[in-house]
Amino acid sequence: MERLDRVRIQMDGVYVLRSVKRLLGLTYKELSAVLGIPESVLSRYNTGDMMPSVETAEEIITRLFREYPLDKILSKIIKIYETYVDLTNIYTPDLWTLYSIYISRKFNNVRVTKVLTAAVDGIPLAVAVAYRFGVPLVIAKQYKEPGVKNLEVSYIKGNRVVSLYVAQGLLGEDDAIFIIDDIVRTGKTIKALAELAAMAGSRVTAGAALMAFRDFNERFEFPLDIVLYI
Repeated sequence: MERLDRVRIQMDGVYVLRSVKRLLGLTYKELSAVLGIPESVLSRYNTGDMMPSVETAEEIITRLFREYPLDKILSKIIKIYETYVDLTNIYTPDLWTLYSIYISRKFNNVRVTKVLTAAVDGIPLAVAVAYRFGVPLVIAKQYKEPGVKNLEVSYIKGNRVVSLYVAQGLLGEDDAIFIIDDIVRTGKTIKALAELAAMAGSRVTAGAALMAFRDFNERFEFPLDIVLYI
């Protein structure tokens, strides 16, 4: 394992510890009971005064993801009403960081050259995932880029027609695309993004969304990870 990879694992251990602690409001005592690490040491990890070893960092990540899986964290921080899902609390760097680490580990053997999302709600998550994979982010917008040729796909959303555009050249024939969305209702947006990728000759290798409604049952030719069904 290269030194940079080792450092990344150590940093991930700290990031997961910080994010879980802040998102759930956990005490060092509660974390110590889960991790078997003294409270004083966890405090020093959290503040950056001490770095965990690679082995300890891996243990922190594994145990915290097992004890506090992402779906349970989401269930605690979002608010669901009869006709509305309040996603205000997902717009935080702690959640973005935790999600990007989760995705990179779940899809660690998947080739990704670009991340693709639709404007605007999925952009923060897509930025975090693209940064994590170290690849460019392409955003499909609901308007044409002036002065350039655009790829275009349209679909029905509710009682209106939605069109998504990507400037030609942003997606290439050799690209392996990872699609990101925040919340999936029917799967039409993800399908539209996949169609845009296909128009450019790209291949979608995987996709992911934080949440989906329970009646969502669309199937795709690529794996799609959903953290929480609501």
